[in-house]
Amino acid sequence: MTVRSGNGDEQSPSGRRIRAGIIGLSWIGADRAGAASLPVLGTAPPYSHASTFEAIGGIDVVAVCDLSKRAVDEFRRRWASVWPHTMTFTDVDDMLQHELDLVSVVVPDHLHGDMIRRCLDAGVRIIFGEKPFTTDLTEADELLRLIEAAGATVAVNHTWRWRPEVVEALAIIRSGSLGPVSHVTIEAGGPRAMLFRNLSHFLDVAVHLADSTPTWVSAELEDADDYGLSYRGDGGTDPQLDPGATALIGFDGGIRAYVSGCKRSSADVLISVACREGRIIIDALGARVIETRRASDGTPGSVSRPVVSPLGPRFTVTGMRAGVEDLIDAHRRGREPSGSARSARTTVALIDAVLRSHAAGGGRVAVS
Repeated sequence: MTVRSGNGDEQSPSGRRIRAGIIGLSWIGADRAGAASLPVLGTAPPYSHASTFEAIGGIDVVAVCDLSKRAVDEFRRRWASVWPHTMTFTDVDDMLQHELDLVSVVVPDHLHGDMIRRCLDAGVRIIFGEKPFTTDLTEADELLRLIEAAGATVAVNHTWRWRPEVVEALAIIRSGSLGPVSHVTIEAGGPRAMLFRNLSHFLDVAVHLADSTPTWVSAELEDADDYGLSYRGDGGTDPQLDPGATALIGFDGGIRAYVSGCKRSSADVLISVACREGRIIIDALGARVIETRRASDGTPGSVSRPVVSPLGPRFTVTGMRAGVEDLIDAHRRGREPSGSARSARTTVALIDAVLRSHAAGGGRVAVS
């Protein structure tokens, strides 16, 4: 468990800085943060695991691992000025023999579960994994049991949960100021609109903003009639092996969500949350609230003129950095983080239901 020192640095109980490791050194594992518009502004927001750890401070990446020796050598070169003593490995079990407080799992999709299991077996108690949690629902349930037994805290990088506009939207929904939610619509296209990859983000966001428990799914895969009921991708590299999908999701209490990830559509994102007295929209134009207050009982002429207001979240930390800071604080306080293993299991269950519904001709199937 970690505690916070007087200068804001995260520390372990012994008073030392957090010892972190990274398994998998692709761009999202190892890239440096981009340049800011002006040097005085620092850097662009960090988008890799390594640059996130650097931005948070109080974290030393003491060990990294990748099957490619070239990748680990490149990490050492790029990050030597920040962490000059980082140990590099091409075997994950060798890396996990060293004491680590926190590990990022950034390997191909179908290996996430195995890497999390190895981290738990090695005594790592704070784990930040890439999405999806795992590609198999049975494995997800096994991992939940192992995490609970180990007293570990695990979060999955469903990054949209920590985008300021999504955080603000959820706060408005929970305030009840627009009335109860009716339905959530999410469209996310482009060639990377893959069910197990980018679309997993938006299945998670749909559940997050519906703020309810999904109970059934009716779905269709895009151009994949005979895909089957299990993952057939290559870990996330080739989009042709991981289909797009469109899903209608039913929730407790009658809320509905429509999530479309079509590779043939434009590579932008539209999120709309419809409530009784307005809606919240997040898209390429920004984020805004459209209020349509009911003047009386909903008969003709009883709805007021729509009032459009920008959604103006206040923040200095966003995205992956917010996710890791939340994970560390959750472990310190003994609570579940946003993006917890439990919530990530729900996304895996939705993916499983999408596959089963498609195989059943698009009919409704229960979410396991």
